[in-house]
Amino acid sequence: MDHEVDEVARVLLHKMGDSNEFIQKTADQSLGIMVASVTPARAMTALMATGVQHRNVLVRRCAAEHLLSALKQIGAKKLLSASPDSTDLLVRTLVKLAQDCHQDTRCYGRKMLAILMSHRKFDRYLKQSGPSRDL
Repeated sequence: MDHEVDEVARVLLHKMGDSNEFIQKTADQSLGIMVASVTPARAMTALMATGVQHRNVLVRRCAAEHLLSALKQIGAKKLLSASPDSTDLLVRTLVKLAQDCHQDTRCYGRKMLAILMSHRKFDRYLKQSGPSRDL
């Protein structure tokens, strides 16, 4: 399923913006299954590309929730040892989620930042990646 993860994540996150609670719940469950079934790195890139930038609050919350589960699977050491561009994007995305207008999304963003803070070089990455006003 790794090849289709971008399209599947896009469609399911779009369904999260639907007003029908049943469809939202089913899309959320399907995203959870998707994150558990694919490579965590692929799930992270798909969720960051589609869900984090979305205008709908529920879509951002759902993307942040599933991004947290993928981040837990990978771990801080492996995430922060990736290429500088991907580390920079990850840190900027998590800082943005930690400052979101929705309470649950902020909570997930802070949990993800707390996981990365366990790494000894995280402060350096935060200073390099995050805008000074966000620090």
